[in-house]
Amino acid sequence: MFLLKLPFRVAALPVVLALALVQFITALITGLSSIVTNLIGTLGIATAACIWMFRLGTDTDAYWMLALGIFFIVLPHVASWIVSKAADACTRLIAFIVP
Repeated sequence: MFLLKLPFRVAALPVVLALALVQFITALITGLSSIVTNLIGTLGIATAACIWMFRLGTDTDAYWMLALGIFFIVLPHVASWIVSKAADACTRLIAFIVP
């Protein structure tokens, strides 16, 4: 059984290294961009509140700005969820390589 799994383990090693590198880069990009997207989302929600309170536009404009703000706030969380799933896949591959 060991000889049957050995070629697959050797083939999985570069995949693990590439996946770990991609995971590191995407986690770094997600962390840095979350600052910008949270600021944009906060400005969108604040703009929606100003549109609604001071009647600077229609209610539809306020709803669109609110939706845009929520989208930009949720976006980094979705990206970090995807990165964590890639980390889980990398962990499972490492567990396959190292018995």
